[in-house]
Amino acid sequence: YCRYIGAQFMHIDDYDVRDWLQKRMEGTENRLELSRETQVRILTRLTDAVIFEEFVRRKFVGAKTFSLEGAESLIPLLDLALEEAGNEGIREVVIGMAHRGRLNVLANILGRRAQNIFWGFDDPNPEEHRGGGDVLYHMGYSTDWTTGAGKNVHLSLCFNPSHLEFVNPVAVGRARSKQDRILDTERRQVMPILIHGDAAFAGEGVVQETLNLSELGGYSVGGALHVIVNNQIGFTTIANEGRSTTYASDVAKMLQIPIFHVNGEDPESVAQVIQLAMEFRNEFRRDVVIDMYCYRRLGHNESDEPRFTQPLMYQTIDNKPTVRDSYLERLHKMEGITEEEAVAIAERRKAELQSEFDAAQNDPYTPDTQTMAGYWRGYEGGPEPKEESETGVPIGKLSFLIDQLATVPEDFHLNKKLGRLFSQRREMGEGKRPIDWATAELAAFASLSVDGHRVRLSGQDCGRGTFSQRHAILHDIENGCRHHTLSNLSDDQAVVEIINSPLSEAGVLGFEYGYSLDCPEGLVLWEAQFG
Repeated sequence: YCRYIGAQFMHIDDYDVRDWLQKRMEGTENRLELSRETQVRILTRLTDAVIFEEFVRRKFVGAKTFSLEGAESLIPLLDLALEEAGNEGIREVVIGMAHRGRLNVLANILGRRAQNIFWGFDDPNPEEHRGGGDVLYHMGYSTDWTTGAGKNVHLSLCFNPSHLEFVNPVAVGRARSKQDRILDTERRQVMPILIHGDAAFAGEGVVQETLNLSELGGYSVGGALHVIVNNQIGFTTIANEGRSTTYASDVAKMLQIPIFHVNGEDPESVAQVIQLAMEFRNEFRRDVVIDMYCYRRLGHNESDEPRFTQPLMYQTIDNKPTVRDSYLERLHKMEGITEEEAVAIAERRKAELQSEFDAAQNDPYTPDTQTMAGYWRGYEGGPEPKEESETGVPIGKLSFLIDQLATVPEDFHLNKKLGRLFSQRREMGEGKRPIDWATAELAAFASLSVDGHRVRLSGQDCGRGTFSQRHAILHDIENGCRHHTLSNLSDDQAVVEIINSPLSEAGVLGFEYGYSLDCPEGLVLWEAQFG
């Protein structure tokens, strides 16, 4: 009945959401009637993925590539997701993923020149990444994607080291920062795509922390697309040794979102699921999860021997054709494409890679760096200058700001205990009392804001402050209304956000770090509970 797609959605409490999903799945029998053009597009993307892996393994014998083989359907999945994103008016996509498949995604989705990837294997300039280790698989990249309809979508793949899922909150924080920059309050113009491994999604606590941020006002991005590349093994550990849940995706049932399980060996089912997932996100502004079942043709890396620990699994894998070959056979039976067309697609990709390989061997090495670009253009890196810059705020301006911080609206009913504190703050502004630490901090935030610099502070209980010292957000004792003391300083001040976070450390820290990567002109802070 379900064929190659399974859907979990009955945990969603909202009947209207369940009804929306049921109508779209039952009304189409959960399958797409693809045009020949789309079928050829899928075959081309599968061919690109397969030939890239085969070419790299043949040219760089014994090198680590963290191959995508067995999960090549990820490439048409991303291709179709980006096409749909452009149709929905999404201007930017931020991608977070670990090692597996990164080189393939860089080459076939982000369009990074294969020559630059090949230089990474040869390492012609080891000084450039001294201490970087396997930096080739950690590299980020950004580029522009033009859809078939002519829409432009900017893509940013996050840099990240060997910390698996820790890139998730970083990518989501970057997406939120980009949305805030363009005043995308509906969270419709920037979308994060998070690509996970099955063992990591089930095992890493930062996944839960990131999911928990998704519907909170200070952290929501209007929904992330989660893709679990489920090769049913984590290094050498099989599922029943690595999780207590039925599915790798079960932690996502904490949210009111659908989880689609799909067989990655049926690319047209993958196409149906990605369309449905993108439609759901666009309609409900929530996360959505695709759990793509596939396999890992090689070991964890290319020098690893998986048959030591999974001999029966790899007997089966050894006899499997590639996903591309299986799909091509199906298209032949449907008379959807000729053998000559398929060969031409493959030969064209091989020729492109060979040309890039020859260039890498013959051209002088030129670094392919993208740092200090985009929002960071005009800033300089490196050590601090030896001579300190003049800083400070004129005393008159400082007095005014502190007075504003100590002023509440006339109709606001302030807690009596805070009345004394605010009287003391006014005296500090008048020079009658030494300025204490908490007031100095608030004055620093205020001075930045009135000079046009965004300030974003989030953390556990940071509105009041762990030591009852900050009181940046006041609560009316009669009606519960809030007053933000830092939001009424001047008509043209920059935004100041003081956000109470969930009881999270890794997730919120990652989110704010990611936010800062796309907000160089602002002050972005995460505060631990004890400062």
